[in-house]
Amino acid sequence: MRKNLIKSLFIVLIAALFCSCAVTSKSSAEKVESHYTINADLDAISTKDTSFFNLINSYKHQLDGEMNTIISFAEMDMLTDKPEGLLSNFLADAMFEIGNDFCADQQLKHGVDVALLNMGGIRTSLSKGEISTGRVYEMLPFKNKLVIVGMEGKQLVELLHRVAYFGGEGVSGVKMGIKNRKAVNILVDGKPVEPTKIYHVMSVDYLVNGGGGFTAFEQRKTFRHMHRLLRSEIIKYMSEKHNKGEKISAKLDGRIYNVE
Repeated sequence: MRKNLIKSLFIVLIAALFCSCAVTSKSSAEKVESHYTINADLDAISTKDTSFFNLINSYKHQLDGEMNTIISFAEMDMLTDKPEGLLSNFLADAMFEIGNDFCADQQLKHGVDVALLNMGGIRTSLSKGEISTGRVYEMLPFKNKLVIVGMEGKQLVELLHRVAYFGGEGVSGVKMGIKNRKAVNILVDGKPVEPTKIYHVMSVDYLVNGGGGFTAFEQRKTFRHMHRLLRSEIIKYMSEKHNKGEKISAKLDGRIYNVE
């Protein structure tokens, strides 16, 4: 429902831009306050055609209702930071749990050992208080899809070297130090990495396809596409927690630390 709504809305907006010959030159970005609405400039354009106005107005009401739906509640302000941050820790832990639930549902012979999310894919912080659907769209604006890859321990170490090179990313299931932009003292599930053991890493297709220079994924042994958007799964994850009476929280636990 949501996917079809957003897709249809974009079609309408594109039609408005091409049909209009009087688009104003001022910025089309409205300041986002307490709710999410279609740009006021497009509203002005649409009034020139009553039928078009009625059509786009109906989408506005649907979109406003969808984006303003409260799905959860954050117990604290959550930010990304390096080497670790509350928000990146929360999202990586959520991915880790989502991945293991998926493996169980699919009756796979393995679970997820490590979850990895680049901080560049997280575009806003999460403030204490109510969390709306629109807020998650702001936080995770990209259409990244979840994948699970199997890779040998030596490739996993190379992957984590890349994490260290960036000074830290969102990770779960792993603890590591950073020294001279390299990963050191790596532990997965509390144990040193075994070079030839297969570890299953949950990440997003952007990184697995080499985005951000995470080329270690190219040496993967297995690949499983979940065909699920990270953003949609996080919304579902938050909503399910909320329905159980659980609030969103995270902590800094030293999963990534700097070594002097």
